[in-house]
Amino acid sequence: MSRGFSLIELMIAMSVLAVGLLGGIAVVAVANANNGRSKLHSTAITLAQSTMEKIVAIPRSAVGSAAQTKLTDCAGNTFTIETSVPAGGGPDLIDSGAFAGTIDFSKPPMDNYSMRYVMCSSAGNVGYDIRWRIEAGPTPSTQLVTVSAKPLVTAGAAQLTLPYTLRQLRGDF
Repeated sequence: MSRGFSLIELMIAMSVLAVGLLGGIAVVAVANANNGRSKLHSTAITLAQSTMEKIVAIPRSAVGSAAQTKLTDCAGNTFTIETSVPAGGGPDLIDSGAFAGTIDFSKPPMDNYSMRYVMCSSAGNVGYDIRWRIEAGPTPSTQLVTVSAKPLVTAGAAQLTLPYTLRQLRGDF
């Protein structure tokens, strides 16, 4: 009897090892893609929160230029954030379905109620579409503020990213 592996046993062992390595490479690739998508999501949430804080910091009763604030992105774009209730009601909301009550990104943006914010990073600049709506609240002295943000990604799985929506009441409770 000879000792050691035969050529067939060696080929079977190498095939099993190759399948295991390919599976490991696939797991690393999926984890890397999810990490990038998580970064886009986290930044969108942070920008929505920042915009909400700027809006809520201005009193509900402010009018004219007192009802406006500004925000500048890393590319030097300065955006005016209008915090009063617009005559036409502001950006459109989705009327029905699972996303009812969220801002409709399929409609064109409204001046001073939207911005294309650029977030700069060493990996490259990424744009975010941020929109807000201010409407009468449940009581005469309150307003409902809705802010939504989503990354402007045109390729890969991240293009299917849903917007993040925040809602908050402001005024005298």
